[in-house]
Amino acid sequence: MADMQQFIQAETAKSQFQNVIHDLNEKCWDTCVEGKPSNRLDGKTESCLKNCVERFIDTNMLILQRFEKKAGELASSGGEF
Repeated sequence: MADMQQFIQAETAKSQFQNVIHDLNEKCWDTCVEGKPSNRLDGKTESCLKNCVERFIDTNMLILQRFEKKAGELASSGGEF
């Protein structure tokens, strides 16, 4: 039973990660790529995509840290979300 729970948790985590990557691709593509793309990215577009990905990751890490902090505070006080 524990193995099945671990498997489900792992698959859920994979699915969530894939959703984050999908959102990242959409947001950054829409933000940085103008018109129809060519065979290669120009320097401006490449730089924009790099910055977009970095800010997206930074934001997600910040949110995760805040959730973890809040969860720790609630767990130590015996409260609920």
